[in-house]
Amino acid sequence: MEQPQMQQSIKHNSPLPIWALTPGEEKKARKNLKTMAYGKCGEYIKALADCAKENGIKVFPTCDPQRIKMKDCLLFYQTDPKFLDEERDKVILEKINSLEKRLKESKLNNK
Repeated sequence: MEQPQMQQSIKHNSPLPIWALTPGEEKKARKNLKTMAYGKCGEYIKALADCAKENGIKVFPTCDPQRIKMKDCLLFYQTDPKFLDEERDKVILEKINSLEKRLKESKLNNK
């Protein structure tokens, strides 16, 4: 008889298990990633905004170089899995710290 094949798990570069996140926590990690990416790409976002202010309706053909630089920067951070894994790790560590704190408080209350 053939044995059923084991499903392979999703690979990620994090030492913590991805299944430890609820859907809400995954959403929080992705939101944190977006905030981090916008923070790191601030100079490109500002350059595009300044170009748009200067050129008004001609923004699309005139500001293409700034738009491309901004897009490339944002995609660099938002598509590389290591950055999302870092944000997931932060959320998981927050969760662990919160659970440890609650455990300590419950032990103190039970004494």
